[in-house]
Amino acid sequence: MYKYERTGRTVGRLAMTDHSVLVIVSVYLSPSKRLLRSDLRALFALGDAVILFGDLNCKSTRWGCPVNNYNGNKLNRLEDRREFDFEITPSAATYVPNNDRHRPSVLDIAITKGVALNLNRIETLHDLTSDHRPVLLKMGPPDGGSPFPP
Repeated sequence: MYKYERTGRTVGRLAMTDHSVLVIVSVYLSPSKRLLRSDLRALFALGDAVILFGDLNCKSTRWGCPVNNYNGNKLNRLEDRREFDFEITPSAATYVPNNDRHRPSVLDIAITKGVALNLNRIETLHDLTSDHRPVLLKMGPPDGGSPFPP
């Protein structure tokens, strides 16, 4: 594990049969920092198949936030320009504040590049009482088979 000035991150590499080595990066971007295209490019350069997953503090109405912020707008523009393959977002808020000053939002998302796996589901877990809910990213085979048990 190492720290990067703009983001906290942990990187893991997963070797799998019938898929290139998968690099999974747990990312946290402080709400006081701006999302930079150069940071995303550096992280995606860690391997041929990369998943960036975590609290990116990117708010967008595209994935159920009540408002857009600078980072959410930037991520939307980067997606529109095909800077990465796609984003995966949970259907329930991952940030549920304990006050009336803020509204629930989806802050934890995944963005991928070069990943051939079926990554179409993030679940927000409601088991803990923190205002930041844990999330679970489910992966399945690339062949379109049933990746998730019933």
